[in-house]
Amino acid sequence: MIRDSLKYDANQTPPTHLAFCLALMHVLIIFDAVIFIPNVLSKTVGVEPHALAFITFGSIITSAVFTFLQSRTRFGIGAGFLLFTGSYSAFMLCSIDAVQMGGLPLLATVSLLTVPVVFLYTFFIRFFRHIITPAVGGVVVLLIATAMVPIGLSLWAGSLRPGASPSLARLVTGGVTTLSLTLLMLFGKPKLRLWSPLIGMACGYITAALTGLLDFENTTSSVWFGLPDLNAWPGLETHLHWDHLPLLLAFGMGMVASMIESTGNIMLVQQISTRDFRRVSYDQVQSGLYCDGLSKVAAALLGTAVPSLYCDNLPLIEMTGVASRRVGAIGAGILFALAFMPKVSGVILDMPGPVIGGFLVVIAALLFHAGFGLVAMTRLNNQHGLILGLSLVVGLVAGGRSFFPGVVPSSLSPLLQNSVAMGGFTAFLLSTLAFLAPKRGIGGVFRADVSDLAKLQKTLNAGRARLKLSPERFNILSLCCEEVFVRMIAAPDVNPDHNLTMRAALTEDGCFTEMICGHKMDDINNFAVPESLLKATPEDLDQLGLMLFSEYAYDVKHLEISGYSYISFMI
Repeated sequence: MIRDSLKYDANQTPPTHLAFCLALMHVLIIFDAVIFIPNVLSKTVGVEPHALAFITFGSIITSAVFTFLQSRTRFGIGAGFLLFTGSYSAFMLCSIDAVQMGGLPLLATVSLLTVPVVFLYTFFIRFFRHIITPAVGGVVVLLIATAMVPIGLSLWAGSLRPGASPSLARLVTGGVTTLSLTLLMLFGKPKLRLWSPLIGMACGYITAALTGLLDFENTTSSVWFGLPDLNAWPGLETHLHWDHLPLLLAFGMGMVASMIESTGNIMLVQQISTRDFRRVSYDQVQSGLYCDGLSKVAAALLGTAVPSLYCDNLPLIEMTGVASRRVGAIGAGILFALAFMPKVSGVILDMPGPVIGGFLVVIAALLFHAGFGLVAMTRLNNQHGLILGLSLVVGLVAGGRSFFPGVVPSSLSPLLQNSVAMGGFTAFLLSTLAFLAPKRGIGGVFRADVSDLAKLQKTLNAGRARLKLSPERFNILSLCCEEVFVRMIAAPDVNPDHNLTMRAALTEDGCFTEMICGHKMDDINNFAVPESLLKATPEDLDQLGLMLFSEYAYDVKHLEISGYSYISFMI
């Protein structure tokens, strides 16, 4: 997939002034969410001011450090893309319950005890390659977009009494923000679109000033520079009992929801940040999830809210065409500075609701486009289509909160009434059941040596009756398996002690075949057709087998996860 709209991909470096302005725009979009749960805790459970200042500081510092690490690759963790970290709303009510039951120390302890779920999933991610696919990630992104629309509209309209109408000032301010941003993106020249988010927000701010909606309450009441009281660190709760078990289960469900959403977000950022995008890199997904898990550990040790990865700001990449990881690094620096500058943080918190609400409506529209793009990467049969459709329906029903109201326990409502969490759970569960369902098929393990090619053919011949293939299709399957086998054993670092695994199963779409080897190899989809066979070099002729393979096999996928290569195709 060639992305001509990208001016700077993840590996390119835009000018410093452009990178700084775009980093500031990303921070403006996500900063309120970064400190969302600490703010909620202050308003619901009466956290002491000095403790609130400390956990807010901890949330911003955690966001800054791990946003920077996500933009890097040299440290062995981090996806290497523009990804921001901040507090995760699915943990909101269970965080409130934890603070009510045992204070901030209990919140930190249950976070630490449940975060291993993320690390276990990340370590064994290669076993989930058929379960959490780009299509599942796309459904999660679509659910995020649907959940973002009412949030944006509520910020736009403000708090209303039953039967009341939003003020004309709010309608106009949000409308100007949305309209200016949309027109710039649709009809602006490429250089102007680079600045469209900043111009759109500036139009919103000017309209808010003219309509009297600008209010700098947080700014005027904050100091310029400051540090929280370090003695306010809450510590950990060491005395747990059985009454805390439901709380641990709620946090465990939150961790699963977080890892599914983060997987989708990393898949999405790869798609929109890579100029010549061919496939999702699960190695980068794995590195990003390790970084996400470490951010949860760090937040727990600081006694603050559980963080996760955001996709709310990713449509800015589509708007501007700038996906450089340098923007993420600068954004992390801005967040780090904001942690020590409460007055500047107050300016961001004082952004008029209609401005950010109108902005979020456009971002939700772009997320829909990105989500459909991820879903389209997978060839959908009836089974896959039903799984994804049911996941969307369950997510929308859960988010609507109108299905048997009062039945859902209040302690689990932030998860069971969270559209992203429930839709993601449904996709995960149904995909797992579909993968584990018995299928008619064959399989075998072979040495990575050409002498075992005869054993491969013998295994295929022995299972011919089980696969119920016609002679022509069986011959095609044999030739395709032989071509993949030869390509795998031809990798530079392979030796005969390595094993290759093959399995073939009959599905509603045909014969699904997957071959696995314990080493990396060249992308099987990356080959060039020689212009003339008469002038072809030996290297060119070596590609003829892949050309024939691509003619007979379809839906070919080549994944590399944790040092393993997985090649699957349909006959």
